[in-house]
Amino acid sequence: MSVDDVDALEGLRPDERERLARFATVFEHLDASMYATLAVRDGVDAEAVDDAKAAALELIPAGRRRKAVRTAVRAFVDEATVTYSRRMSLPDTLFLFQSLPDRAEDRVHFLASIERAVVGLILWDELDEVDREVLLGPWSTIVGATG
Repeated sequence: MSVDDVDALEGLRPDERERLARFATVFEHLDASMYATLAVRDGVDAEAVDDAKAAALELIPAGRRRKAVRTAVRAFVDEATVTYSRRMSLPDTLFLFQSLPDRAEDRVHFLASIERAVVGLILWDELDEVDREVLLGPWSTIVGATG
């Protein structure tokens, strides 16, 4: 997702679009070697994630705003899907001494983490700190300055 795409999300407030634009810039420059750390599920409390997602849904009323949130999530997930598929495969990295996740489960966790991070960034000011940190998950260190 580009910064221009973020500007088109009319259902979001200017500060929310600005956070997403900063995130888009960071995301565009993210090295593929980081994907594994962003797809991690170890130590994730599934109940806390479910609670944070429920809290987020309560903050997004039906209508234009919810549509804008869905559009933003879809755009980042679509971009992540393309970016993930373009990364070097494991055989290509053998001589670079890198190992990238290549299991379907890793891709699903990576994309789910992006979805939660985008929602966390949009609702940054409305979520309590615990729910925000749960939604951001491993992205919190990357987006810390974005919020």
